[in-house]
Formats: sequence, structure tokens, C-alpha cells
Amino acid sequence: MKTREEALKYGLSFEGAFQDAPFHDDNWQLVRYAGNKKAFLWTYEKDGFINLNVKVDPEKAFFWRDMYKAVVPGYHQNKDNWNTVILDGSIPDKDIKQMIAESYDLVSYSPSRKIYEAVKKIPYGKVATYGQVAEVAGNKKMSRAVGNALHKNPDPDHIPCFRVVNSKGELSGEFAFGGAGRQAELLRAEGIEVVDGRVDLSRYGWNTGYSIERISKYEKIMDRASEAVKQGDAGSKKLKSLMKELEDYYMSYEWKQDFAADEAGLLPKALKRGVLSEDGIYNLLEEYRELS
Repeated sequence: MKTREEALKYGLSFEGAFQDAPFHDDNWQLVRYAGNKKAFLWTYEKDGFINLNVKVDPEKAFFWRDMYKAVVPGYHQNKDNWNTVILDGSIPDKDIKQMIAESYDLVSYSPSRKIYEAVKKIPYGKVATYGQVAEVAGNKKMSRAVGNALHKNPDPDHIPCFRVVNSKGELSGEFAFGGAGRQAELLRAEGIEVVDGRVDLSRYGWNTGYSIERISKYEKIMDRASEAVKQGDAGSKKLKSLMKELEDYYMSYEWKQDFAADEAGLLPKALKRGVLSEDGIYNLLEEYRELS
């Protein structure tokens, strides 16, 4: 991918994307997300090359910069949250497209949308707590936001909010889900027993089987360990300690649960998931062994 036309065409292929030229300067062509009017792709010519500005997760910004010399801190934008991709032919199309797609995801993903997608993942015949939905949506502290979003459910036929209960298994108030007793009726239709307005979570609770906090922790450890391995410092106590933590996690039941959740598509896209790829953590351990 070397031309502006190719980049714009790919950017416009996403749902709700539209092109904009806000600066009355044809050199600056943007692609925005209609849901919030925010730009996720900036295109412009500079120093003889078409440049793209794309939004990035701050933890992943340096991943792309380290991988390609043609990826640099965002031109005229926040250097932690934006990268500039120079279309000089050195970056494979698939990686350029991945960076644009990641930018789109970051710009278009509102908390409510994440919450609704999390609710859709609750299995038939199971219930989840507000806290579980918040965790699957990417932030376990936004339980209150979950409640607000569920009571504004835009598509009850496809977003099964009735499967969400509080931390004690108690159902929502009578005003929800179409009137008194409606939530219990919907749950019973799926074979879930409701007694005195409560569901037995030990029996019907959704076992997500993973912790976003734990995965995030080991992602950061893996980043630090990868950098140390690149530098070839196999004998350092710090690297030994990092690799021991990664190996213990990789051999644990927790890793198996987290990996299964990733394979089932339960984890938020915002997670890099390097430690959960089949070869990610394993390959790093092998690299370290060869280095040692």
C-alpha cells in the first residue's frame, strides 16, 4: 500500500466510516466514524510520501515503532496515542491494514457498545453479574455504567440483558424488561430456576474463567522480557525473574483458562493477547533458552 486512494478505500470499508476534509486543504483527507464523528485515519503527503496518522493503544505504540522504521510518533498529534505510518513500501499491507483497523476499534468503541457486546456473549441458560459484564467489557470498575446501559437496551431481541443479575443473583426491579415478573419469565424459559426473585449463581452463573487484570499484568511482563531478550542480556537477574514469572504462568491452570477464553472470543479487543497466542509466550521462552 503506497497511495492515499488505497488507504482511504480501506478506511471507508468500515461500518459507519465517512470521508472528510476539514481544513479546506486537499492534502488533508480524513476518515471519521459516524457514531461520534471522531477521525481514526488521517492521510496527507509529506516529504514525498503519503503519511497516515492512526490512533494506538499507548502500550502498543512502541511495538509498531520498534517493528518498522516507517512508523514514527504521530505528526502534529499526541505522541502516546497516535502513530504516523509512512507509506514508503517497507511495511506489508496486512500490517498497515491492522494498524488502521486497530485505530477504528479504539475510536468507535464506546463503553455502551462494549457492554452490549459483552452481554451478547453470556451463554444461553446462564446469568452474569454486572461486575462480570463490566470486566468482559474491559473495565471491571464500571458496573454502574453497565446498569445504565442495560436499561437503555437498543435491541432487546439480540442483546439478552435479562441474563444480567446483581452480585447476589437478584433480579432487576419490576420496571425492567417489560414489567413485573418479565425477567423471571425470560430466565425460566431458558431453564434457569428463579426462587424469590433470585438465581443460584453457583448453579447458573457464567464462569468466565479468566482475569483481565491478570492477563494485563503478564502482557507487561512479556513486553519487558521481550525487550531484554532482544538486548541479549540472558544472564541478568531481572530477566531471569521475568522469565520465571512467565513460565510459571504458562504452566498454570490460569493460563489454560485465559487461553480458552481468548479462543472463545470472550476477551476485549483492546487486550494485545501476546501471552495468549499459541506461539507468543512459548516462542519467547524458547528464545530465552537458546540465548542462555
